[in-house]
Amino acid sequence: MTLFEIEQWHGKVVELLRQQRVHEAIEQLSKQSIERFQPGIEDARYTYSNILNYTGKGINDPMGHEIYSKLMVSLYELSDRMKLHFISSSGSRLASIKADIERQALRENEDLTENLMGLTFDNELQDILRSASLFNDESESDTATNHRNAISRAFYNLWLTDKYTENDEEVISNIFNSSSIPWFEKSMMVSALTLGTLRTFDTRRINMLIDLYDHPDAQISQRALFGLLISILLYDKRFRYYPKLNDKLFILKVQQSFRDDSLSMITQFIRAKDTEKITRKFRDELLPQVIKFNEDLNEKLDLEQLLQSGESLDKNPDWEKYFDNQPGLVRKLEELTNMQMEGVDVFLGAFATLKSFPFFSELSNWLLPFYPENYAVQEALSGETETFKDAFLNGLDLSMYMCNSDKFSFVFNLRHMPSQQKNLMVQMFESEGEQLAELKNEELSDPDLNKKRIVIQYIQDMYRFFKLHPLRSEIGDIFSKRLDVQDSGKLEELIDDPDFYRSIANFHFDNDNFEEALKVLNYLIENGGNYAELYEKAGYCKQQLGLYPEAITYYQKADLFDTNHNWLLRKIAQCHMLLGDWEDALDSYLELLQLEPENHKLNASIGTCYLNMSKPTEALEYFYRLEFANPGSSTAMRPVAWCLFLLNRNTEADVYYKQLLGAEPNTYDFMNAGHVAFALGQKEEAIKHYYNSIANRKDDIKSFVKSFNKDRKHLLANGIDQSEIALMLDYLRFGTRDTFYV
Repeated sequence: MTLFEIEQWHGKVVELLRQQRVHEAIEQLSKQSIERFQPGIEDARYTYSNILNYTGKGINDPMGHEIYSKLMVSLYELSDRMKLHFISSSGSRLASIKADIERQALRENEDLTENLMGLTFDNELQDILRSASLFNDESESDTATNHRNAISRAFYNLWLTDKYTENDEEVISNIFNSSSIPWFEKSMMVSALTLGTLRTFDTRRINMLIDLYDHPDAQISQRALFGLLISILLYDKRFRYYPKLNDKLFILKVQQSFRDDSLSMITQFIRAKDTEKITRKFRDELLPQVIKFNEDLNEKLDLEQLLQSGESLDKNPDWEKYFDNQPGLVRKLEELTNMQMEGVDVFLGAFATLKSFPFFSELSNWLLPFYPENYAVQEALSGETETFKDAFLNGLDLSMYMCNSDKFSFVFNLRHMPSQQKNLMVQMFESEGEQLAELKNEELSDPDLNKKRIVIQYIQDMYRFFKLHPLRSEIGDIFSKRLDVQDSGKLEELIDDPDFYRSIANFHFDNDNFEEALKVLNYLIENGGNYAELYEKAGYCKQQLGLYPEAITYYQKADLFDTNHNWLLRKIAQCHMLLGDWEDALDSYLELLQLEPENHKLNASIGTCYLNMSKPTEALEYFYRLEFANPGSSTAMRPVAWCLFLLNRNTEADVYYKQLLGAEPNTYDFMNAGHVAFALGQKEEAIKHYYNSIANRKDDIKSFVKSFNKDRKHLLANGIDQSEIALMLDYLRFGTRDTFYV
């Protein structure tokens, strides 16, 4: 089987178990005839057969529930073992890495525990090593290189070991409790735990993630929370069969910080899913404007000479004036800044191509937190002055809006930058240094701000790892999975606060994720939520998704609360219009007009309803009101002219179309003016207008004929003979255009 087929098969088995369709799950396992797994499958089949027999005979077995739970655990874990077996035989790169590690361990006669013990020490030896600064050695010495290799092996072991033993769990806990191992290496190892948990369900890994969430270092605790939340959402139904793990999880329920941190983590995870959309917007909308602005500004102000003059780089007063003429660009730059502050990932497109440096060939480095002392960073800056290095690294380290992975990329790309650009960049860091330092101080005094920054940067690191790493097709993509919080019974047990789910619904709603928002809103409604805003937003989501009858139902429920009546009435009318329920839409708009008599736009909606109900006389009355309120407006004159044509009042209609054609006519203005002239017997004038309509369609005669034929009934109603219409169309197709075209 391919990796995709393995995942599909395993997913099917897990889904059957989730639905408690045990017999079908056993059959799916049995289809993969591998001898080593057959005894386990047959044991499960025998146990389940006995459970069914007891049930059929009405025998009440006091141990029945426990036996059933053990059976479900055995089937879940059997499917996991079979999946891992298939992956190891798939010939994938990760399978080869795992096999190499296992062969090396076999040669050295060690297991995971013994391998990791190389990173932990008894107290006496620990003191000696600490004084030797082994773990702070960022040089290329053999000792430092060996240590980095050991950390890399530990990362792979923590990730790719199938299931941890009790000894493994104890040794790994010692690593995180060790004062000798620095925070950045511990942080990287938390990521390895998370990747291992995503690879296969392991209660010991999840147990450690729970413990690490209480770690005093936020860099470690927030990374652990990410892994824990993903595990809860991914393995939701499996937790019921592990009472000890459930008991430990339940302790989190009483911690307010767990609720707040989870909300921050989940919203940032949701935001990350929109990264590709944001990248496209940045590339297609903002970047072209910035490039054009720079080109225009350079030409206008001769910036090249300014930069080469050697004078101080004071701001040119003309720049501000020039910005005044670029309001669209200014708004987009402000929007970009606000997006950055909220945690939107705006840099993926810029840094996606900068992940091919040798540093990133080591897989674990994709998830390594940035720290200025890193050996690869120091090597990359070895040719720079100390002044430059200090200013650059300090500014980069303080930067809030660039994730760790991109900071490393930025450093390695320095060698390709011209000196002038480097100097400008350092000046920028220095000018913003005071502000960045203030933000850093705010973080120190406000742990929540610090955690928020860590979460933003870490999830962006994870996004790059899952989306850009060369092995991404083997690793899988957690960001492509539908991990819906409202569907997780386990998360609901831990966080039963409606405001938590309301915040997530609002986050989806504010970001136009209407399908996702609707799921959470419906969850709130099903769980007793009963207030106007809930139904209003649910109705709005339904409307945006094109589910108009259901949207109307929600809006009507919201209207029972007697709030926002005008807004709801307008939305209900819009939905009826979109459904073509003209009479219902008309009733709503007429009621709304009584409430808002000065709202002249309503006249257009009412007129449109009457027009679609084939009542042009009534429609004309409201379109006249619209024209009276907007004299000289083409938008207001256009429906008046059309109604006059429908009512055979063509002399009056002709006056309006002459005004429309003298303003900014569209293709339908020309065609409708042609209809009026045709009805008045002015065939040459009609042909001229028709040809102009065709020209406005880029000479697409088929499109014109299609539109013309839709109006055929109106031409007939104006007394034009069927044969005359046919002759007109043939003339337009095959006649001499030069005589008439203007």
